[in-house]
Formats: sequence, C-alpha cells, structure tokens
Amino acid sequence: MEISVKIPEKVTSYIKKPYERFINETLVVELYREGFFTLRQAAEILEISLDEMFNMLSRRKTYINYGQEELDEDISYARG
Repeated sequence: MEISVKIPEKVTSYIKKPYERFINETLVVELYREGFFTLRQAAEILEISLDEMFNMLSRRKTYINYGQEELDEDISYARG
C-alpha cells in the first residue's frame, strides 16, 4: 500500500535521507513503542536483523518491551 502525506517544510528539514527509509523506521519504532509489534515483528517489517533492531532502538532512545508475548515468540522461533 502506498500513502501520500503532506509534511510541513519545518519538519522535513529534520528528516534524514533517504526519506522513505527514515519515515518507515520512525513509524515502525513508534508502533513498536505503542505495543503494536513485537521486537521480532518490527525487525521483520524493516527487513533487518534483531541485532540491528536493538541498535536502532538504542539510537532512538527506545526501551525494549520484553514481555510474555516476546518470550513465547522467541521460544517458538528457537524450536523452529
């Protein structure tokens, strides 16, 4: 799905290039913060490793949400 959004010029000066990647990362990190995605889901959406996701969250000063859902997901992933 493609969505067009008007972004005020005052805001665009803070957006890093490439714009699409920066905006996608910002949106996924915010949705992760809000609890819409697990850590693994966020990494998969952005097509990056879990290690890269940890680093991105650290750079963006975002706490890692690790609860029962993430634990269950990790156990299931480890079992294959």
